[in-house]
Amino acid sequence: LDDTLYPSSCGIAAHCIKNIQDYMIHQLGIEESKVPDMCYILYKYYGTTMSGLRAIGYNFDYDHFHSLVHGKLPYDHLLKPNLAMRKKLLSLPIQKVIFTNADKRHASEVLKRLELEDCFESIICFETLNPTYINGGDETKAYNGSSGIFDILEYQPSSDVILPETPVVCKPFELAFEQAFKIAQIDPKRTLFFDDSVPNVNMGKSLGLHTVLVGKSQVIPWNDLEVEQEKSGNV
Repeated sequence: LDDTLYPSSCGIAAHCIKNIQDYMIHQLGIEESKVPDMCYILYKYYGTTMSGLRAIGYNFDYDHFHSLVHGKLPYDHLLKPNLAMRKKLLSLPIQKVIFTNADKRHASEVLKRLELEDCFESIICFETLNPTYINGGDETKAYNGSSGIFDILEYQPSSDVILPETPVVCKPFELAFEQAFKIAQIDPKRTLFFDDSVPNVNMGKSLGLHTVLVGKSQVIPWNDLEVEQEKSGNV
């Protein structure tokens, strides 16, 4: 979905990063000077900043998080219909599925602005992969403070310290892919997987998917194809 069906140059990612950092500062009380590095490290180790925040000890309402990160995006200003991609997708007589770490509302808003909402049979998203935690009572109470928080900025991979696990199911981890295969009832060996994330593509390839890395200039030996974002509609 993100930075795959549309180019990263449109600005969605930049707005999301700002909104996530604002959430960390104003909702979780994290020191502003630490937030940029925390975002980078949490994303690196946990696939999403949200997943990482939950892993290191912050509890918060997922719907509230998504409402302040994606709910504030100026979709109409950033995204325009992609009629060429729409024509291509509708011409393909195969099952097509959105597989995203984002929430369902965000996925729907993006597809609506691109005019691709009827081009996919289903959407596998945050709520699909994490049904247990939707409105999850004590698991999603707002957190504000630092007591009991794992200091991710002090973590050294070479140390004996083990990173805490996250309760969030998301790419690039195997469980998310296995759930997606089951939900969509697909055979990975007969499936083409487009993604802009190297870790996501790496995991997909290891599980048998045919992979296309979108929007990255580097050539990865085990990947099947690299494609520019602006040309992804013509693959």
